Amino acid sequence: MEEKSNIEILKEFANKSNRKIVAKEIQQPVSGIRKLPKYQRKIYVPYDLDSTSFFIWYSDAYGGVGYPIIYCGAFIPISSRIKSKINIRNRYIVDKFNIFSKSNKNAIGNDYFDSRVVISGNVDVAAKRFLSQSKIQDQLLAGLEIDKFINISINEHNVDFVPELKNMSYLSIINPQSWYLERDEIETLFRQIEKIRKIIL
Repeated sequence: MEEKSNIEILKEFANKSNRKIVAKEIQQPVSGIRKLPKYQRKIYVPYDLDSTSFFIWYSDAYGGVGYPIIYCGAFIPISSRIKSKINIRNRYIVDKFNIFSKSNKNAIGNDYFDSRVVISGNVDVAAKRFLSQSKIQDQLLAGLEIDKFINISINEHNVDFVPELKNMSYLSIINPQSWYLERDEIETLFRQIEKIRKIIL
């Protein structure tokens, strides 16, 4: 029996969970040296009929300079005043000894939160105000506990292929290394991003 493709698996997930799915697959040009076709894939599923949040899967064999880009995660729009591109991940022991890291200088002002995460990017005033909310911090930390690969990402990727997120600032809980295909994994991120969304309403 032929193995199902990732897109076929995700279409089954959407069907079983009564959600719509939008999937676009674009074949990259094949060169004389490279015979096997490579693809750019953009897929998204709204959480509900109101499209309060989205799960996005993206991959592009040539998205980076000399390396592929792949990620998936749950996304919500946030205040358009937040223009920063920010990445938040768990802090590890090695980070505490890297005194030259610029990310160590991005402190929000809550010792407990700052001691547990590494924040990369330029944190503008609006972003700092947003991230300073204790309820937001609690839910971001909970999101980071879902999987060791999880990051919190703000405005890092271009997700304009989702009409409701086009030209919008967003917050996401993402896996920047691979795709989640299991229903439980997807629903877990959906539930967590919805908790955050309800706080910022």
